[in-house]
Amino acid sequence: MPLSETRRMEPRTVIDSLDVGVAAIAPDWTIVEWSAPATRITGLRADQVLGRNFWTAFPGARGSNVERTLHEVLLDGEPRTYLTPAPVPELASRVLETRVTRGPRNHLVLLLRHLRDEPSVDSRTGPLLAATEVERRLYAQLFSAVPIPALIVTADAQILEANPAGGELLGVADTRALRGRSLADWAPQTQRTALAGVLRDAVTKAQRARLAIEVGGESPREVDAVIENLEGRDGPAKLLLLAVNVSREVLLQRKLLQSDRLSQLGALVSGVAHELNNPLAAIAAFAEVLKVDAATADQRESADVIHLEAMRAGRVVQTLLDFARQRPRVRQPVDLKDVADRVIALHKSALRKARVQAVVVIDDSTPAVIGDPQELQQVLLNAVVNAEQAIAAQGRPGKVFITARRMEDHVVLLVEDTGPGIPPEILDRVFEPFFTTKGDAGTGLGLAISYGLVKASGGRMYIHNLEGGGVRLGIELPIDPAQAAPATAGGFKRAERPLSVLVVDDEESVRRGLIRMAERLGHRVASAPSFAEAILQLKAADARFDALLLDVHLDEANTGFDLFDTLREEGRGRERHVIFTTGDSMSTKTRDLLQQAERPLLKKPFNLEELREVLDRVAGE
Repeated sequence: MPLSETRRMEPRTVIDSLDVGVAAIAPDWTIVEWSAPATRITGLRADQVLGRNFWTAFPGARGSNVERTLHEVLLDGEPRTYLTPAPVPELASRVLETRVTRGPRNHLVLLLRHLRDEPSVDSRTGPLLAATEVERRLYAQLFSAVPIPALIVTADAQILEANPAGGELLGVADTRALRGRSLADWAPQTQRTALAGVLRDAVTKAQRARLAIEVGGESPREVDAVIENLEGRDGPAKLLLLAVNVSREVLLQRKLLQSDRLSQLGALVSGVAHELNNPLAAIAAFAEVLKVDAATADQRESADVIHLEAMRAGRVVQTLLDFARQRPRVRQPVDLKDVADRVIALHKSALRKARVQAVVVIDDSTPAVIGDPQELQQVLLNAVVNAEQAIAAQGRPGKVFITARRMEDHVVLLVEDTGPGIPPEILDRVFEPFFTTKGDAGTGLGLAISYGLVKASGGRMYIHNLEGGGVRLGIELPIDPAQAAPATAGGFKRAERPLSVLVVDDEESVRRGLIRMAERLGHRVASAPSFAEAILQLKAADARFDALLLDVHLDEANTGFDLFDTLREEGRGRERHVIFTTGDSMSTKTRDLLQQAERPLLKKPFNLEELREVLDRVAGE
């Protein structure tokens, strides 16, 4: 081998033959030298440290006596020594002595050796270092065992250490991979400035803060953090950050707030329901009579449009009332086509704004299912809202398809959209409570609640992506074993026989509309605007009524139930001819009184066929 090549190898041979390890750090803190003895002494291979930033390779050195020593040597060039435990767990019982000198071009040269290899150490140092090592291990075990997330960070958010709970919070199983990374990487872009400010303030004073942590594609995790400087004000800051994940509590608070707002909305809707439904009842009544008596096709068409729109508005009000009020769960036959039509009518405006077309394909022959109509409406509305939001996020028009078909003893209701679909990695989690991909805009409860409601109805729910884009949500519901007779389709027929009817309602327009409807059915009609006037007519010697249409809320002093009780107390059986009407939401008290009275109820607005059917039924009792 040529002499020149031998000479080039001599420095490396000499360094690797020493009893001490040699390391060199460039001015930019890159480790540029790591000898074979350095590997033997520290347990770290050259490929683990060479070319890496010193503070990333040794994150525990940041903010410690090591950092202070290195900076002092760079500043004045005076050699210094520091003691540390070995950096790998396998050698944790060893204490290393590192001698630091400043070399050419401001490189730092580190000489490393086991402290026990130095015979000149004072005999009193051994027990002191052993006690220090025991204490260090105790604190390390305590730090790892803390059940809440704990991080050691610098003032500029660099992570020095993390316990297992901290790694779980940040979504990293191996906490060693967190060393040297910035905590800001997990903060939402809009909150990074605030995080930097909190850490800066924590150098001089302990801080409490609400922080958001983003992990993967999940919604931010809310944590309450306590941050305190472990090093005091004298040296480089080393901040202990203790965090409590309060995401569930925050979501529950939002849910409670949302429930409170819904309750307020319910109170508002209930308050105006009477003011909406009574005019709608009058409009619907006059429109239907006009349609029946129309002289021309144009008049009939105009009256039909007025009637249909009034009835549609009435259904919207009723749907809002159903959502707003709290009531016990019921199990009864439910027409899925009617549920779908009501949901689309309720959400029609939002769908139009999002440029989403809703297509309902449910055949009239589809059997009814067993369930709670209000709960199933909530399930379907949530599915439609999710589909609409998914399509709107694309920024282009789309469609939502609602279909139903019979499968043995179940009906399968499908909601399909043309949105982007759900990322496969989170598809299995969409029914988990509090899991959401909508950030602050979502509660993570919609599908979870829907899943529970469907399960409580004896059905099941599933979801999967469609080929080419979009999502299919499937809802299986048990069929009603006793199918109800189909409703009469369109039109009306005259009453089986003329009846004598008394209409009691304080709203003049509603009263007049009901009179016209009953007369159009072929009945003789009298009316009263108040409780007192109704009593006078009922006490007349020739008073004989086959049916009494009583508004639940008559006037400020009396209700329809007061008149019903009066009739019951007289003992002539005339209370059995009562039919209650209402345009209001029904409170628990009103429902209880209706159950006790055991009389039929007509909800305003209603049509001629509904009025004919209930009058014939009451007259036949």
